[in-house]
Amino acid sequence: MFIRQKAYNAILRLLNSVIGGRSYPDILLSELFKNEEFSPAEKTAIAETAYGVLRHMGRIDYIIGNASNVHVSNVRLDILDIFRICTYQAAFTNASPAGIINNAVALSSREAKLGGFVKRTVEGILRNKDVIYPDRDKNPMEHICIYHSHPQWIVEKWIREFSGTDAVEALCRVNNLEPPLTIRTNILRTERGQLQKLLNDEDYSSKQTVFSPFGLVVDRREGIFRTEAFRNGLFEVQDEGSQLITLLAGTKPGERVIDACAGNGGKSLFLSGLMKAQGIVIAMDIHAGKLANLRRRAERSGASNIRTMVPDGTGLKQLTASADCVLIDAPCSGMGVFRRNPDAKWRLKEKDIRELAAKQGEILREYSGLIKPGGRLLYATCTISREENEDMVRAFLEENGGFNLIPAAEINPQLFGKFTTEDGFFRALPHVHGTDGFFGAMIKRK
Repeated sequence: MFIRQKAYNAILRLLNSVIGGRSYPDILLSELFKNEEFSPAEKTAIAETAYGVLRHMGRIDYIIGNASNVHVSNVRLDILDIFRICTYQAAFTNASPAGIINNAVALSSREAKLGGFVKRTVEGILRNKDVIYPDRDKNPMEHICIYHSHPQWIVEKWIREFSGTDAVEALCRVNNLEPPLTIRTNILRTERGQLQKLLNDEDYSSKQTVFSPFGLVVDRREGIFRTEAFRNGLFEVQDEGSQLITLLAGTKPGERVIDACAGNGGKSLFLSGLMKAQGIVIAMDIHAGKLANLRRRAERSGASNIRTMVPDGTGLKQLTASADCVLIDAPCSGMGVFRRNPDAKWRLKEKDIRELAAKQGEILREYSGLIKPGGRLLYATCTISREENEDMVRAFLEENGGFNLIPAAEINPQLFGKFTTEDGFFRALPHVHGTDGFFGAMIKRK
């Protein structure tokens, strides 16, 4: 498999931008592949290497620091990212030592004064890459942080909230695996068995999801959006955990449903399907561009009962006590989707949790007024942070006596029994259920 140096230069630019805090890898990859020509093999190498470095960066930096004389904190970012790329190749791929050294020299060719330093450092990493990691039994927290590449404050937080290190280590291990491509059948256009057959005819084999009755796990990604099945609106990409959260809403044809933080609309589209496009889904978001994208997706999918709205005080007031169901898929820390967004675990700070929790509380208070008596409020996040989930819902219920929690298992025991906590909340975990991490609380207005 021939990979040009151009591809490795692109990886270096991407890492510099992401780790420097200037952009997100999925956006950069999309722009890169749109604007520059790469072979399918090169596209795969670019994505795998960039995401591999981001997933394993804690372990990679430990190897660099312990296998060489380099102090990671003292190295310029562009040079450090060269070391990271080469260390990833050495520790996680079957690249040859000669090829790795040649790559290091080529990547540093514009820095003539540093070329020798880069080459010597990479040679040292190659000689000593099999470092000894902190002992798991003596210092499990440090072992998890380094070997499984998660920031210390996150590991400490999870150890407190999950009451032990074994579950946290399992979670961190799964976070560093490449997630599957999961799609959701558009039941306005087809059914799952038929979609599976059509995709198989286009050389995309799949298996049915374990829990969601509408999901498929597809065996490969390349070209999936160029299939006839996608062009005809037969499916959308949606993780199984996200599908289950949407099902938890329990929507029915003819209802008025408000998706309060709709974004690009994955859940809105599914809600429309579950309602057989009867009734109305009001999809709200503060970003007009996301709603424009949602409208395009809705047209392709046949989701004719979706209406979009940028929320403001007047518009929300007109909807007071009018909704059968309000879904609040709240902006959150995203701790449940680290396997998809590995850069997020290095970007996230402790103070972000407090700021997000305050915002979530505001959204809950504002949108709870849109539910009519006897209606439902589904509060959901893609995080596994207690402050943003259980604590948030408990505080809301204490402040609002007109609402009560409905245990997830009561809504559908067969579907949600394995996801219901002792307190009645819905919780999906990557290392337990094989889905992204999601939290849900069904609250009913009396």
